[in-house]
Amino acid sequence: MSSTAKLAPAKVSRSNIAFLEHENIERYGSYTRLHYENRSYTNIDELLYAGRIAKTLREKGVRPGDRVFVVMPNTPELTATFQAVWTIGAVMVPVNVLWSAAEFAYALHSSKAVAVLTVAPLAARIREAALTSQIAPRLLCFGETDVAGFENIAPEVASAPAQCTPVDRAPTDIAMLLYTSGTTARPKGVVMTHQNIPATMDAVHCVNPSLPRRPILHVLPMNHIFGAILVQLSNRWGFTSVLARQFDPVAIFNAIQQHQIGYALMVPTMLMYLIHHPERAKYDVSSLYRIITGGASLSESLRLSIQQAFQCRVDQGYGLSETGFISCYGDREEYRANSTGRPCPGFEVRIVDEHGRSVTPPNVGEICVQGASIMQGYWNDPVATSEAVRGEWFHTGDIGYFDGDGYLYITDRKKDLIIKGGENISPREIEEAITRNPAVADAAVVGVPDADFGEVICAVVELRPGATATENDILEHTARFVSKFKQPAKVVFQKLPRTATGKVNKVAIREQLAGSPN
Repeated sequence: MSSTAKLAPAKVSRSNIAFLEHENIERYGSYTRLHYENRSYTNIDELLYAGRIAKTLREKGVRPGDRVFVVMPNTPELTATFQAVWTIGAVMVPVNVLWSAAEFAYALHSSKAVAVLTVAPLAARIREAALTSQIAPRLLCFGETDVAGFENIAPEVASAPAQCTPVDRAPTDIAMLLYTSGTTARPKGVVMTHQNIPATMDAVHCVNPSLPRRPILHVLPMNHIFGAILVQLSNRWGFTSVLARQFDPVAIFNAIQQHQIGYALMVPTMLMYLIHHPERAKYDVSSLYRIITGGASLSESLRLSIQQAFQCRVDQGYGLSETGFISCYGDREEYRANSTGRPCPGFEVRIVDEHGRSVTPPNVGEICVQGASIMQGYWNDPVATSEAVRGEWFHTGDIGYFDGDGYLYITDRKKDLIIKGGENISPREIEEAITRNPAVADAAVVGVPDADFGEVICAVVELRPGATATENDILEHTARFVSKFKQPAKVVFQKLPRTATGKVNKVAIREQLAGSPN
């Protein structure tokens, strides 16, 4: 790749978020910014590569405002495609590679994408989806494939002149259409604009304006808001990024040791697998400075275990696809057990009761937020948008509270609350109690229908490798921390089902329990 690139003129509108790449070069000059397997790229290499993809997409007919459906694992091709799509003013639609053909077809039809960009191993599934989606997107592939209808764009990208200067975009123009996981219904397309994405980056940057420049490990999929935004934030901080195709404990340990990783971004499930890995002690992880988690709640027992084992700071933040990051910790801010930190600058957060009235700390209620990073709405779904966004407030569906110092605590998803005998019960409280048992790796607590109480409590428990426990062991242990009324009526031992982002899939658990005999 060429070592020089023509940067965009300074005196132009920079509303298009693709200009962030140009600002990275202006701020830090040329440096090695990305390591992937046996490849390394400077920030200028990446800009030029993205520029060639941008030029190729333009030649294939993609225009400003068009949706580009991107189904790729974490690779340099994927990171460059974000920049390429934004450079030509199109809309990035990053999609989970684990989806079925039916799920792809639904999102293709919903987004009305004009082009699909993928890799050869996924082409057959994409082709099946395209045939049933009732649209006819242009099928583009990085590499050769025998699947009918696909064009291999790799040779064109290699020879194309780079289009690096972003086209004009307004702050309210759509930059990304992010489909939610769809564990409760059809996935909804979250509309993020050229204003929303920089706003959520600004919020976190204001809390952590001068982090030490150390390599950062990215293993989270970039179809998820956490993974997508943190790659952009890493560039803003001038970090060198190490990109993992997927989560594999041995590969992660190797990457930390080889690249002297300082920062790692993970969901709690990943941390659980790392700390219990039998070969963990073989690897030097002393370079780790800070591990940041999100996407699911971080139990205090797991956080303390990781912090002790890896001798680095471990904290968590809070956000949603619809909002970006809402709360987090500063680099040297004291951590408070189970709290996601204080709201980031630019956000107003309040806790409301069932009537929409604000409650005072430490009363519990629904978390509502407003700020510049709140989504524009759900794609072509005004009903769902109006239900979630009322006035200027986005209703998260999460239940939580503030302490007296303004630290935010998440207790549950609103839909996950168990109502037993008319009393609201927090599954999170019971899960925290169960996971204090040294034999337990993780636990999920759900309500199951009951003729007498409306719902009773069921705990699904995943044991640590090699550990044993009985239902009575779990109940006796849990009784030390929660009242008898909150004790599970049933304990099931199994591996917990999870979504692609590592969250425990409680919908699948409820369906499984509903279909199982008492």
